[in-house]
Amino acid sequence: MFGSVHRNSDPNNPNTLNGPRVPQENEGQPTITTGMSWEMRVQSFIGLFILSIIASFCGSYLLLLTKITGFCILTSISAILSLSSTCCLMGPIGQLKKMFDKSRWIASSLYILFIFLTLISGLVLKNAVLAIICTAGQYIAMAWYSLSYIPYAREAVAKIFC
Repeated sequence: MFGSVHRNSDPNNPNTLNGPRVPQENEGQPTITTGMSWEMRVQSFIGLFILSIIASFCGSYLLLLTKITGFCILTSISAILSLSSTCCLMGPIGQLKKMFDKSRWIASSLYILFIFLTLISGLVLKNAVLAIICTAGQYIAMAWYSLSYIPYAREAVAKIFC
């Protein structure tokens, strides 16, 4: 209550109780990494992430209909959209640096490889069994990659399964 009361409604007036508003560096301006403002980056992230969730739900529905190839394709599209969404937040170079850090490069490489193999097995080979195996590989690689952001999580999971 006390911190939000101003003697003057002008946020740039130094005579307010909170003091003058200090602008953030490059506020509202396009960044070097993405060429988009922070607001646009967040909006892009949210949009792509929602599309990823929709693709995942549609893929799950196709699995219930036993359309395995469609399920695998939509799962791969969902994975690509998810990667694209986080790319909007940190920029493509920042995303690649984090993905191919020394502790994540194997999981990242396997994740991308399984996305590619799932699409090939579903679209080109039309092999449902191989597509499901590759989809399972996607989920395992993504889980292992995600665990790398939680301290000691990989070690704990390795103790459980190994």
